[in-house]
Amino acid sequence: MEKTRSQMLAIPADGREIENPGLLEKRLREAADFQVESMEPEENGIQIRIACGKEIFSVEIYPTDFGIPELYRCQHFFPDLDIEAIQKVQYGLAVEMEFGENALASYHLQLKLIHAMLPDALAVIDDSSEKILSGRWVSLAAESKVPPAPRYLYTAQAVAGEEKDACVWLHTHGLNRCGRPELEVLDSNKENYQEHYNVLETLANRMLEDEEIPEFGSPYFMAYMAEGIPLVVTLIDWEEAVELYEPEMLGGKNDRKEGHNKDTCVVFVYPSQESAEKREFYPLDIYDKYMKENPVFLISVEETARMRAQAVERISYLFDAFENKDNHLLVKLGLQVDEEHKTQDNDREHIWFEVLEVSGNRFRAKLTQEPYYIKDLHEGFVGEYGPEDVTDWLIYTPGGRISPDDVYRLSI
Repeated sequence: MEKTRSQMLAIPADGREIENPGLLEKRLREAADFQVESMEPEENGIQIRIACGKEIFSVEIYPTDFGIPELYRCQHFFPDLDIEAIQKVQYGLAVEMEFGENALASYHLQLKLIHAMLPDALAVIDDSSEKILSGRWVSLAAESKVPPAPRYLYTAQAVAGEEKDACVWLHTHGLNRCGRPELEVLDSNKENYQEHYNVLETLANRMLEDEEIPEFGSPYFMAYMAEGIPLVVTLIDWEEAVELYEPEMLGGKNDRKEGHNKDTCVVFVYPSQESAEKREFYPLDIYDKYMKENPVFLISVEETARMRAQAVERISYLFDAFENKDNHLLVKLGLQVDEEHKTQDNDREHIWFEVLEVSGNRFRAKLTQEPYYIKDLHEGFVGEYGPEDVTDWLIYTPGGRISPDDVYRLSI
């Protein structure tokens, strides 16, 4: 399939900035994370060639008026002052580009381009994923060496009818720009759609990391559910899938006339090896009772490493938050497991501790749970640790929970 262009719209704090192409060019050329190869003015904007790593990216920027579509997801918290300022802005700066080999790195680059040109942007509307991003978050992400979580590349929407027993149509936006088909679940329901959503999100993340796109109809192992039952999914092209349902159903054939009719597929399951061999697939709802019992969706080695890198890079926010005694701090530490539990791919158990004391970049913490694979370590144990042990952390403030991803909220 062909990639679509990634489309974002930056909303400036000062509308005069986007009326000054010379200022935008100067800021781009002074940026440290990429190099401007060329800039060519066009009728309505500027065509730019950007070098980043070993790749060259073609980027188009142009001013445009905007409105925020009703169904777009507001991904972040916006204080009232920011909302009022956004409502007064009439024009934004559109930034379009085609992603390179690594979709997550390309997304990160697009944020860096926006931040370089408009460092005080109020918000960014990601049209490709139908998300609204906080300008404060964009600044934090752009200045980081660690890319954002893969879930920022797409949005999974749940569309439901008004009746209590109406079906729910789950579908993604944003995967096409990554060279991946959009994903759907048809004929879900209001009682179980959250479990189906978890499958959709986990599958999207896995597809973004895998070099090969699963072939339509081929089995794809996802997780183990209750009672050790494997969850094996398969992708079926939307045109074949909708033939299994009534045309007027939400997400059915009648809903495909103006959209969701290209490079999208529906997720089904194979309950057995025999069904996979015969290509007899079934809807996700055959596993509803098992998926409510916390199936184990494994996080990849790559994503674990990304999360750890982000947590360590931003650990100063955690230490600063300790100064406020109204905050409650937790850290997840990756500790060596016992020899008999070590594998070639993993030798650490990731477990949560409560922070008791901070001194410089060292801290004392108390274990909050019983480990599975470290027999001499028990709940309540207190030890001293440092950033080298940290894989994640959380700050519980009187106003809510803060993670490494959304520490921008501490500045509000």
